[in-house]
Amino acid sequence: MPSSEAKPLLTAPQTEKPRHYTYLKEFRVEQCPLFLQHKCTQHRPFTCFNWHFMNQRRRRPVRKRDGSFNYSADNYCPKYDETTGICPDGDECPFLHRTAGDTERRYHLRYYKTCNCVHETDNRGYCAKNGAHCAFAHGQDDQRMPVYDIKEIQAENSDGDTVPNGPNVLDKERNLMNEDPKWQDTQFVLLHYKTEQCKRPPRLCRQGYACPQYHNSRDKRRPPRKNKYRSTPCPNVKHGDEWGEPTNCENGDNCSYCHTRTEQQFHPEIYKSTKCNDVQSAGYCPRGVFCAFAHVDRILGSSAPVNIPRSSHSSFSPGASPLQHLQSGFLSANRFSHPDTLESEVRLQMDPKCLVCNERNRAVTVSPCNHYVLCMSCVPGQKVCPYCMSQIGAHSAPTINNALQM
Repeated sequence: MPSSEAKPLLTAPQTEKPRHYTYLKEFRVEQCPLFLQHKCTQHRPFTCFNWHFMNQRRRRPVRKRDGSFNYSADNYCPKYDETTGICPDGDECPFLHRTAGDTERRYHLRYYKTCNCVHETDNRGYCAKNGAHCAFAHGQDDQRMPVYDIKEIQAENSDGDTVPNGPNVLDKERNLMNEDPKWQDTQFVLLHYKTEQCKRPPRLCRQGYACPQYHNSRDKRRPPRKNKYRSTPCPNVKHGDEWGEPTNCENGDNCSYCHTRTEQQFHPEIYKSTKCNDVQSAGYCPRGVFCAFAHVDRILGSSAPVNIPRSSHSSFSPGASPLQHLQSGFLSANRFSHPDTLESEVRLQMDPKCLVCNERNRAVTVSPCNHYVLCMSCVPGQKVCPYCMSQIGAHSAPTINNALQM
């Protein structure tokens, strides 16, 4: 029989520290009024306490009188649209919404500040990785007790065990999913993203782009170190704009073409070679480190942003942006014409210098191959892409990548 001392701690109202209470009640619940006036200074990068776009909006978690939560702390909603931030069931939906940054889960009564953060604090006392809004505890004084749903209490009690008075091993696994710092490295993402099968129960995993492991054959990516394949889609798998089942190709993993959209987007020849539409249009990308497109005007590991005057843009901008074509249906990239190894391809992408002069930083994406390879000075007279050696389109001039206003 469970001890009677454990029950009051789990069922009685919990007194929260003022700072914790503020985050549980208000973080990303209301839209930022300054953003609506185009005056918010915490938009790029997005560090605002309030939400700017609907897919950043978080519902306030509440433990109702019957002991249940107004929405689950673990089970994700299958209807929620991560792009628009809209669920057909609205705020009454009993499931967890996959908001940007997974805020409904991380700042839930069940999990917020119940586990210590794996990252240090900076000289301001903020988390070195997650900043001022870190959902994990930094020190014993910053920890809080989890609030349990009545169903979880009843399930534990029916097993004859008491619910622990603090985060257990499962809590830590849940809180630290995808917190591995290795995933912050773009080269590590390029080599390992979606190459291993996810071992977590489906209801405990965000799935989709937010999980670095694959969940089905269409989500899977063959390891580029082990399997050498081109960035061109396999004709047996992709018909028109639609990707079919990889099993449609009888060559299987030995096929020299891409079998999934993920394999193409995260191919070493294409990964981060084109700017992200979300960042360009909204200054924010919900995919974060798992986005296959560039978020700043630089090549992967480069530390020097490219500053291009806006007045120059009209000289090179084509009528229809190849970026839109790339990210809406994703292009069929030209065959990579020289037999580089994966390691040399990665190094090539990490070097910010123009591939022609090797002196100035890259600033221009050529079409139709959409490779980010030239500086401004080398554009005139350039007939072929120096990366894949394909002809630069006669009727589509190179596109300048304007610097983001960070």
